[in-house]
Amino acid sequence: MKYSQSSEWAIDSLFYMAVNGDRQDFSVEEVAQAQHVSGSYLAKVFQQLVKAGLLRSHRGAKGGYQLSRSAAEITLLDVAMVFEGASPMYECNATNKNCSLGPKCLIVSTFREAEKSMHEVLERVSLEDLVGNWKLNSRQAEWAGTAVTAESPTG
Repeated sequence: MKYSQSSEWAIDSLFYMAVNGDRQDFSVEEVAQAQHVSGSYLAKVFQQLVKAGLLRSHRGAKGGYQLSRSAAEITLLDVAMVFEGASPMYECNATNKNCSLGPKCLIVSTFREAEKSMHEVLERVSLEDLVGNWKLNSRQAEWAGTAVTAESPTG
């Protein structure tokens, strides 16, 4: 199963904000530039993150976005659910097939177990955990710790 590009960009954006957590507000343009992604697409991702309560937005000259909760309180599952939703990975078409196995169906139960396990793993990892891992390995992910300024060249 592949997660959407929106999920990836959202996770990377929130991670970038958490790494640079000493700052209050981040512009979409700055975060997009750090990731080398489309600012207009990322703006739509940010709108969904605001609507889901993971980001706060501020208008005006000192406006921008910031995490709505601490990095320890936002998990990978929180972000994934915004873009991937809570619908099951596998939906049985039992009624059209005239099948009445229900809970005895190994196909359905296997996919439910896999999905439950995946959610448990994603729920165990917070943005704070990602930042801690980044601090140990920052030379291999320098993009997240390099604040982008108006004078910075685009890549």
